[in-house]
Amino acid sequence: MPRVPDPRGPDPADDDAYGLSEPEQPRTPPVPEVVPAYVRAKLEHRERRAPPPLRPPRRPMIDGTLIFPFYPCALAPWMVITGGLVFSGYLLLILWGPAAQLGALGLRTMGPPAYGATMMTLAYAFTACLKMIEETSHGLDSVECEPDLNWKEWFYSFAYVAFLLLQAGAVGMAVKVVALSEPWWPMAAVTLVVFPWVLLGSLAAGGAWAPVAIGDVVRSVPGLWRQWGLFYLQTTAIALVWTLLTVGGLRLAPWVMPLYSAPILGAGLLIYARLVGRLAWCIAQQQEQGGNKEE
Repeated sequence: MPRVPDPRGPDPADDDAYGLSEPEQPRTPPVPEVVPAYVRAKLEHRERRAPPPLRPPRRPMIDGTLIFPFYPCALAPWMVITGGLVFSGYLLLILWGPAAQLGALGLRTMGPPAYGATMMTLAYAFTACLKMIEETSHGLDSVECEPDLNWKEWFYSFAYVAFLLLQAGAVGMAVKVVALSEPWWPMAAVTLVVFPWVLLGSLAAGGAWAPVAIGDVVRSVPGLWRQWGLFYLQTTAIALVWTLLTVGGLRLAPWVMPLYSAPILGAGLLIYARLVGRLAWCIAQQQEQGGNKEE
């Protein structure tokens, strides 16, 4: 009787002269893709979830302003800014402090690291503040203000804010020249008053300097005089407290001063950006209401 061929194929033992063959390896089931499946499930859940409702602040210039540095979203930038300011403060004390005794060689050696650390810290702070202003202007309470790890973008923000400060300072200098004022405090006061107008006008114009946009900001002052008054009151109080504590610390305990001056300055920058963002939101609401009335 002829042998019927096995449909599963030839047996390896048939070609083996000694009747030996390698044992068949057991087939293990494939490992389930647990991590990709979990990630897909989380993304689908996030897409299905409705966005949180926008609840505008009832008192925009008070609610969540002075305590903003203690928000979870602002703690990390505040700590980074504080650490950079403490490090920069001690380097500057070594160079220019009351007990500084470095010669020309010491200035050439310690100068670049001190100025580089200061610029890097301020660049990071300005980037965080600009991001905070942008998100707060939409009426959000909890915002994402931690900058990306792109140091080139930090220095662009530093140059942008420095250029706007120069514009506000030019207005202050013009007032000082016209008034024939000897002390410098009128120039500083005018600069602090004009700077938020220039900043908001530039942000409204997409980062450019547009006098028309600055005019829109100035025209909002009569209708929002309470908001503008609270803004200048809070920012002036923070600036005075920081200046008095810093100057007093330089005279009494210069090596302790950076430990408390740096966190106050870092918190002041974040609060300032928070208040500017709230002003931008108030101006937008005012313009929207004016447009609805015209319709």
